[in-house]
Amino acid sequence: MIKYISLLIIFIIFIILLIYYLNIPINKLDNNILTIKYGHPYRYFKDDNNNILPIVGITAFFRSSADKKQYYKFIENKISVIGVTAYKTFPIKITDPSEDKYHLTDDFNYLKEIKIWLTCMRDLHLYNFNKNHTILDISESDFYDIENDNMKKNKIYDFIYICGKDNDTCPLDGWNAINRNYSLALRCFPIMINEYNLTGLCVGRLGCDLSEYKDKIITTDFLPYPELQDKMRESRFLFLPNIYDASPRVIAECLIKDVPVLMNYSIICGFKYINSETGEFFIDEYNIRNALDNLLGKINTISPKTWWNKNYGIEKSSIKLRNFLNIYYPDIFKNVKKVSMII
Repeated sequence: MIKYISLLIIFIIFIILLIYYLNIPINKLDNNILTIKYGHPYRYFKDDNNNILPIVGITAFFRSSADKKQYYKFIENKISVIGVTAYKTFPIKITDPSEDKYHLTDDFNYLKEIKIWLTCMRDLHLYNFNKNHTILDISESDFYDIENDNMKKNKIYDFIYICGKDNDTCPLDGWNAINRNYSLALRCFPIMINEYNLTGLCVGRLGCDLSEYKDKIITTDFLPYPELQDKMRESRFLFLPNIYDASPRVIAECLIKDVPVLMNYSIICGFKYINSETGEFFIDEYNIRNALDNLLGKINTISPKTWWNKNYGIEKSSIKLRNFLNIYYPDIFKNVKKVSMII
């Protein structure tokens, strides 16, 4: 009899625990799976108290079976996964020769499996988004606050251009050269230097042959983050010929410093930041003169930082992101006021 009573008690305890765990809100789940963060291609989110939230963004293609296994591990642990367009043409296939090839044979269907996306593209249908997807226009680079005026520095360079050299042979088909559109930069430099008499800083191409411009283009190796930020402050504008970039953070990092941007109109993301107050668009070496005339003619009268402060920043962007996610994951966000990406 005692044996049966003991079994009954154990059974009752089991039922109570089962009911408890089945009804526990998602935001109360054990988040140990998130305390040791799995890296690329995943991005994590935090609330206004710096608590990691049980939601993960996938920002690029899997590069290994381990990446894909981690996705299913998140799902099994009731961690919601959303899509974030933060890498080249993701979620459609990337074809440039410098890119990792794993995703070309991987059969994972990102657009079918993931319905909620944070995006930044112009023409979403070109990236196979459709009415089945719920989309918010927001980027990692939205989450920057403007700098204090006391951080300003005297201008040394007319423009800054950032492009790693990939290796000491400075290949034109390297990942950085393609992503930062170095070939177009090389076609524009003669105009910028010889015709407009501008002085440039080329970050990352030390040892690559730009010697024909002598002291009109200063080259450096890779710079530590604080030093790079200082070089931006010392530049009159950012030169950005990039196309295959999903909203590069250097745009925001310059605009918050009151440094305008000369941007390639064809860039995948980041175009939303450019207007009459923040810079100019160009397409190639054939129309860059018009863009340079416009930019240099107004560069001392515009304030990109003022425009940025009205439209972006941590406060505005974190409320915008929270309100969007709360619609679809109310159990996670009902007690959360702000959400930001962990960058």
